[in-house]
This record gives sequence, structure tokens and C-alpha cells, in this order.
Amino acid sequence: MNLTLTRPETPYLRPVIPVTLALLAGIGWGAHRPGYLPLALMVLLVAGFFLFHRLRQHKPGCWAPLLAVAAAGYLSMVPWISPHYAPDHIVHYLDDDYWRVQATVVEPAVARLGRARSIVAVDCLSRDHVSRSVRGRIRLIVMGRSELARGDRICFPARLRPFRNFQNPGAFDYRRHMAFQGIHASAWVRADRIKREERRTVSPVQRRLDAIRDRLGRLIDTAGERSAAAARAVLKALVYGDRSGIDNDLRERFNRAGVGHLLAISGLHVGIVASVAFAGFRWLFALFPALLWRGWGRRWAAAATLLPVLAYGVLAGMSASTQRAEIMVGAFLGTLIIGRGHDILNTLAVAALIILLIFPPALFSISFQLSFAAVVAIAYGLRKIAPMAEPAGRRRPLKRVAAFILVSALAIAGTTPVVLAHFNQTSLVGIAANLVLIPLAGFLAVPLGLFSALLAWVFEPAAQVGFRLALETIEISLAGVDVFVGLPFAAFKTVTPSFLEITLYYLTGWAVLNLRNLRPAPWVLAASLLMATADGLYWATVRFWHSDLRVTAIDVGQGGATLLELPGGQVFLVDGGGFSDNRLFDMGQRVVAPFLWRKKIATVDILVLSHPDADHLNGLIYVARHFNARELWTNGDAHATFGYQALMAACRENGIQVRQMTADACGTVVGGVHLAVLHPPAGVPGEPRAIDRADRNDDSLVLKATFGTVSFLLTGDITMPAEQVLVTQVGEHLASTVLFAPHHGSRTSSSPVLIDAVRPDWVLVSAGAGNRFGFPHPEVIDRYRRSGCRIVCTCTHGAALMRTDGRTLEVDTVVTAGDQRRF
Repeated sequence: MNLTLTRPETPYLRPVIPVTLALLAGIGWGAHRPGYLPLALMVLLVAGFFLFHRLRQHKPGCWAPLLAVAAAGYLSMVPWISPHYAPDHIVHYLDDDYWRVQATVVEPAVARLGRARSIVAVDCLSRDHVSRSVRGRIRLIVMGRSELARGDRICFPARLRPFRNFQNPGAFDYRRHMAFQGIHASAWVRADRIKREERRTVSPVQRRLDAIRDRLGRLIDTAGERSAAAARAVLKALVYGDRSGIDNDLRERFNRAGVGHLLAISGLHVGIVASVAFAGFRWLFALFPALLWRGWGRRWAAAATLLPVLAYGVLAGMSASTQRAEIMVGAFLGTLIIGRGHDILNTLAVAALIILLIFPPALFSISFQLSFAAVVAIAYGLRKIAPMAEPAGRRRPLKRVAAFILVSALAIAGTTPVVLAHFNQTSLVGIAANLVLIPLAGFLAVPLGLFSALLAWVFEPAAQVGFRLALETIEISLAGVDVFVGLPFAAFKTVTPSFLEITLYYLTGWAVLNLRNLRPAPWVLAASLLMATADGLYWATVRFWHSDLRVTAIDVGQGGATLLELPGGQVFLVDGGGFSDNRLFDMGQRVVAPFLWRKKIATVDILVLSHPDADHLNGLIYVARHFNARELWTNGDAHATFGYQALMAACRENGIQVRQMTADACGTVVGGVHLAVLHPPAGVPGEPRAIDRADRNDDSLVLKATFGTVSFLLTGDITMPAEQVLVTQVGEHLASTVLFAPHHGSRTSSSPVLIDAVRPDWVLVSAGAGNRFGFPHPEVIDRYRRSGCRIVCTCTHGAALMRTDGRTLEVDTVVTAGDQRRF
């Protein structure tokens, strides 16, 4: 294939591309700076007037059309970022009281770990003999066995809670993510409290599709009785988009191997279906000479291919990624049908334009970004890299392998910044894994599975044979995944790139590809490298060459996690937050680690576990595995729980020294900061204890960090008896500028004796919003206020960032004063 440009590249050589880029810019502007609505309207009106004036003079509109499109993109995001909800919308009924909820299941339940998640559309709320008709969707979590099906009418009692974000700098906006999907609240209920009412009739098409998926699922399970559950789950995901069996472990294995895209029906799978169908139809239509004489065979094959492509998308449930793939492939086939020259970059821009006009928030979808980054990188890279000569004879297979490797390398290069931004991980074996696994799982398992699905309606025994062969292919693929993942260098975690760094990466790639044929390319490359160097020096200064002490109370909900960045760059992490079961939500993976990576922290020198309760311990497990820690300080309480054992295993696997710290340990000075352990007293035993032991909290490790005249006292979960012991043993040395309130502001802590001894200027309370314990207790808050303390609570202020040069203290919070909720 020989690609030669006959005209110079200008912005309007492919007119859809600049229009799409302008729309992208406008949507991004609207999402991140929503307060400029009048300015956007002004830009739209001025650009529209200028364009109208130029057209009347029969002159080109210059850049006016792009400005108008950018302004329109901004305005298209306004209803999504600042929505206006009708009086009967569900968002007006979110509170702490129980409602009797009548709803319709719109997405069937997906069971995992003893609970099932479903999406329901609420029709009616009732309470105190008063009913209200409402509308809106919520996420329903059913505790126990649930067999809710699409279209079921159900009734249940529940509290409707808004989604809560973890308010940390740059954190993922989960509430907005769910709102973009039309889901505005969450509720949970026990399975035995759900009353299924009459079955609402779903559309005949939907009912038929559900029946087809159920039958295919049963056939795959029957054919794969001897196959691993993972193989059956992968085949179901590939054939009809059922990803309910894909657990976190399986997904992580594929991601580490660099083939995570195989698990979601996307451009690769739809492209395979289109390629196979197009080849088949071309062969079929070649049997009719009349079509060949008139040159219609290619067009008719492209038109006929639309049918299986659409059918595959419908069978797969038309998820967002599938819809994007369908539009992209449909746009490509459309160029073949109308007989126009195909330019893949322009076709890709058309697909992106259609998607964003229909649903502007799609721009912020990970799958959207990955799909288009991969295709753009492949298309543009192949266009710029010198094409290989048409192979001949025995060298053709080798050339095809080389072409496949080049395509994989371009796709990985194009998506690496996006993957790092969202997952902080990149695979080093991705090219090799794709070379082996795409032919197996993509070009063999997918066509074989779909062909078997067709056979199921003709001759079921033959279909089961086909599914069995597909499952065997998947099992070979899974074995290959394990081989690649088992390599010590398979993948690595790294810090989060900023928007500037991502932009510089792509500019550098563009410049490298155009060094020989575009005059500005060397200058762009030089400028990019210069800015990248400046960016590296900036982050080196922020990360390692700072002379101040920074202490951050991370918002981990109901729990505690505090980051200490010492002068010179050493990092301490005191506790990591966490929920009772990391399989349901890993606080370390989802909250603490992303926060650290955004701060360019890849190494945590010392981990400190105040005491082995889940809300302090479980978040440390992930950090211990991925942040090159040297030591773990504990209070010596060897808590015989799964979380504690997992943390100890992570320390053994990563060579982390575990040190028991008590009040007799000598203090240490790091970067000019004096770190002293004040509690528990010496002699605390380290053997496992009963889980319900009442004084476990009182053995919490208490740490004091002093820098100049400013000090921070971190107290864990000690209660009043331990506070009395602490005051008696330490006395006046307890005085601190900032006190981290013991036990999250519990009523059983923060005694007047402790407050008088510490005499803090600031009190930091780490607690979750609306937690079931009622932390912080109003009596405790009043006690601190009467003592003249300024109070910061993560449940209302979000993360608190404190900085000191040893003389003065600056305190900033993520949530501003106007947005805070009262205690």
C-alpha cells in the first residue's frame, strides 16, 4: 500500500477534523470552566455574525466557523454540568429517612460477593401515608440472592443517598460520572424485603434479545462444564457483551498483559466482525458476474456488512464503547457504499463528531479516549512512516507479522498517556501479548463464538461443539495471559501525567513523525523537549527539593489516612483508611494511591499503622505492594484478621521491614523534622488478640511530628483512658499546633484533660460524611470550640493540606467555605 499526499496539509484539507477538534475544545472548556456562559454566547453570536457577513461577500469564513463550533460545544455541556431538575425529579428526595420505593428494573442485577447491583427507574415514593410520583434512576444494591430481571416492577423500603465523592485534590468525580449516565442516587436493601409486583411488559424486541442472551449463556455454560469459569466469562463477554463474570483479578491480569481491550466489545471486535462479513459477502457477490461488470460487488458487500455489524452491536447490548465502534465502522462502510475515497482520519473525525453531537459527555469516557487515541495513532503513524513495499512470495508472512507489530506499537504508543492518566500502569509486554492473543481471542474465538451462536438456531449440538472449541481457544489465551503476566517486568505503576505532559507527549510524537517533511516539526520538537525539561525540574523541586513540611489529611471517608512530606522528599503515610472488605472497595487502590500518584509520589519511605482496625489498615495493603516502602511501623498488635495478614504478606513479598514502635523508642530526625512515638507504653504484647477486645483502640500508636515551632499530634483511635495515660506520661511535651482528633471525634475521646495538655490551635477530624457512628459528636465539637480551636473535618472540608516552614502554618481545604456542610 502506497500512501502519497498530493496536496499540502491544511486545516481544511479534511474539513471535519478541525470542526471536530473545535467541538472537543468547547466541550472540554464547558466541563472544566462552566461559569462562562455569557462569554460563550457572545463568542457564538460574534462568530455567527462574522461568518454570515463573510458568506454574503462570497468570502471564506476563516476561523469563525471553528469559534462558533467551540462555543456551541461549550453550551452543549451546560445542561450536563449545571442541570435543571424538574420538581418531581429524584434528586429532590434524597435524605436520611426511609421511603417506600416503587420502581422498574431497567438493567438486570449483576451479582458479586453476596450482593447484586441493578439500575432501577423510580416511579413513586411514599412515606407517612403520602405518595409522590417521581422520576429518575438510582443504583440499587441488593444484599443476598437476587434474580431481578429487566422490566420487573418492585417495591422496597430504602434510604435514598446521593453519591459521595472523596474530596481530594484532582480526585475522580464519581458523582458527575454517574450523573452523566442518568443515575443520581444509591440505595441498598435486603433481598427478602423486596416485593416483586406485576411484570411490566418490556418491548418485544428487548424481551427477545434477553431471551437470546439467556439461551447463549446456558449453551456456553453447558459446553464449558469442564472449562474454567474465567474462560466462560470471557467468551460471554466477547459473544454478547455479558461482563458480569469478569472479576477484578481477571481484569487486572489482562491489563497487566496489555490486552485489557479484549474484554470489552469495542472497535477491535466490531472490526473483526465487519472484516469477516465483508470478505464473506465479497466472495458471495463475486458469484454474480453482473455485479462485477458494473463494479457494484464492493458496494453491495459493504452495504450487506452493515447488517451483521448492527446485529452484533444489538446482541452485545449497545454499550457506549460498542456504539462508538458501530459508528466508526458504519462511517467507514458508508464511504465504500457511496464510492468516495476513504480517508480514515476524516472518517474517524466524522464518527467522533456524531458521537459528541449526540452525547457530549462521551468525551470524558475512558473507552472513548482510548478508542480514538488508538485509531488516530495507527492511522496517522502508518501514513507518516515509510510504507513497506508490497511483499512477495515466501516473505509475505514475515511482512504481515512486521505490519501487525507496527500497528500494535502505534496503538500502544497512542494510548499510553491516556492509560497512565486513568490507571497509572503501562504494560511492557503489550506488543508481544497482542501478537499472540489477538489472533487467538479475536480472530479465532470471536468468529467461532458468533458462528456457534448462529448455529444454535439451526442445530444446537453443532453449536455446543463450536462453543467448546471457542472455550478451548480462550483457555489457551488465558494461559498465554498468565505467561506474560508472570514475567517480572510485565507492567509497572507510575505517577499520573498532567494535561501539559500529555500534550507535550503527543506534540513530540507528531514532530518526530514529521521531521523530514514539515518545516515547523524540528522547532515543535525542540520546544516540546524544552518544556518537558522545565516541567521535570518543576516537579523535582516540588517533590524533592522543598524545604517545608507538608501534612495532608486525606479524605478516605470514615477512617484515617495522613500523608507527611518531609523536607528533602522523604514521605511517611500514617494509616490508609479502608472499608471492611477490600474486595468491594479497595481504599488504597481507588483513593490513596491515585492521590499519591497525582502528587508525583512513587515511593512512600515509611508506612505507619496506628492500630489494625480496617478503617486504618486496609488502605495500606495496596500502598505496601506498589510504593517501594522500606519500613512499616506498628504498635505491635498482631490482629488476626484477613486484612492484617494481607498487609504482613505484602511486607514479606516486598522486603518491607516491620518494626514495633512504642513510647520507649528513640525519636528520629528526618529532614529537620523530629518524629517521636508517644504511645503505646513499652511492653504492649504482639500476639493476636480477640477481635472484640475493648482496649484495642487504646493501644493506638500516637506520633508527634515537630518542625521548628510547629507540631502535629496524630492520635489514632485512643479513647479517654489512654488519653489520661498519655497526659500523665508525656505531660507538657504534648503541646502541639495541630491535633488530629482521637477516634474521629468520638464521644468517648477528646477529653478536656487531653485538650488542656495539647492546647492546639487547629483540630483535624477525619470522619466520613453521614457516617453511622455520628462522628464527630456535637459534644466534642463544642468542647473544641470552647477551647478556642479552629476545626477542620474531612466530612465537610474534604482533604486538608497543611504547610509549614517551621514558624508559620498554612491550612487549605479542598471544599471552600461556601460549599461546606454544617456538622
